[in-house]
Amino acid sequence: MRPLALILFLFAAALDLSAGPTNYFCVICGKGPLTGRIWMSKWGPICDDCYKLENHCSICGLPIGKDFVKTGDGRFICKFDRPAAVLEVDGAREVFAAARRELVGLFGGGFTLNFPDVTVNLFDVDYWSEKGREDGLHKFGFAYTRKTRHGECTHEVVLLSGRLRTELAATAAHEYTHLWINENCPAEHAIGADTIEAICELSAYKLMQSRSQPEAMQKILSNPYTHGEINQLVALEKENGLAYILNWVKNGTTAALETESYALAAPLRKPVMTATNIPVPLPAGLKLAGLLLAGPSRQAVISGVSFAAGETKTVKLQNRTVQVRCREIQVDGAVLEVAGMAGPFTLKIGEEKLVP
Repeated sequence: MRPLALILFLFAAALDLSAGPTNYFCVICGKGPLTGRIWMSKWGPICDDCYKLENHCSICGLPIGKDFVKTGDGRFICKFDRPAAVLEVDGAREVFAAARRELVGLFGGGFTLNFPDVTVNLFDVDYWSEKGREDGLHKFGFAYTRKTRHGECTHEVVLLSGRLRTELAATAAHEYTHLWINENCPAEHAIGADTIEAICELSAYKLMQSRSQPEAMQKILSNPYTHGEINQLVALEKENGLAYILNWVKNGTTAALETESYALAAPLRKPVMTATNIPVPLPAGLKLAGLLLAGPSRQAVISGVSFAAGETKTVKLQNRTVQVRCREIQVDGAVLEVAGMAGPFTLKIGEEKLVP
């Protein structure tokens, strides 16, 4: 998972223009020439009335007036950020594919996946965030890998909608690295949680570096998510190279990164044996984890399986496999039918229903 601190909208200054009219026009309502007190933002001047508006852009914090878009979970995106915001799943898949290609180019062929198919979904509700965290961190995506009984891996990445393409690319790089670690880290190599997240953040950092995005790079370094380990990892990579870190994931024995001579000397190879990650346990019942409400095609994630309205799919549970049909996707839930059960039922976000 890759979080980022909540963004606060900062005004450069409040100006008093009581001396007379100016050539300033409000970037929100268009009123002007402005007089009296105005507020300066990154997008331009804001009149005092618009400054007092209740709703704000979830990306830049600008007060919301008109020409905005609203996500299914209630976040506003202003008219300035809207063109660069990713609101549909096709856009998210393009961002992920581009980040993946660039990472393999940066890290080398050993950074490809042995099981390359990755399901990428975009959802409005950030249901994976820890609500009420004192540090204000919200997670913008997650990745998970399941190992099948035939020894193969299935991968899925979920990204939060309504974010700028550059920010989403950094998250995509982070989540792709989780998938690579899932395939390549042996079960006996217990890596600390902060170190795993720092390795994933290093991928995001290197991608932003290759794209000449210094502000994004600084955000990654200053993010408290890895408790400072990302800064140590950037220095370690600069000294020893990316191959050293990837080899340590595959061949190391310590919980945190240390200099190990064999890792420095070992060439980066694709492993013969893969899918050594700990499988994600199957759910006990049907659980609605999240919804995609933006764009023309609504989707719902039910016990790890993505549904569009009208689709019927097989869902594996702990004790059985069931056929589920998603009849309808609503703003806060989904109407489902299960083969062998009488009548449809509505499942709300976060709810779990045991199947008899």
